[in-house]
Amino acid sequence: MQARIGTLTLAVMALHVFGAQAQEAPPAECLNAQTQTDLNICSYKAYQNADKALNEAYKAAVSEATSLWGSPDKLRDAQRAWITYRDKACEVYNYPDGGSIQPLLINECMLKITKDRTHDLKTFAAGLGN
Repeated sequence: MQARIGTLTLAVMALHVFGAQAQEAPPAECLNAQTQTDLNICSYKAYQNADKALNEAYKAAVSEATSLWGSPDKLRDAQRAWITYRDKACEVYNYPDGGSIQPLLINECMLKITKDRTHDLKTFAAGLGN
């Protein structure tokens, strides 16, 4: 019974890491991740994928900012401030004696905030719906 609960907990955590809104399906090896190490690795891969999508959205937003203002400086400054915010916001999961789950918690935080920012940049690049 204990093993079944543990497996269910890991499955729920993996689903949360990749989320129903994930832009890419999780790698095959992450679908059945069983150990904390595997979950940590898979959560980092999910964050890396989200970061790639963020960079693509940022490039499109730079183009829009340049078109609007003749320069991407405002957007670049905002992005730098956002990176500082993201890092500080997720730093709260860096507990003393955080244990083996700590990387997963940090990666989940980075993933969520990055997906939110990607959405914002895509909206901006699309002309704010205009």
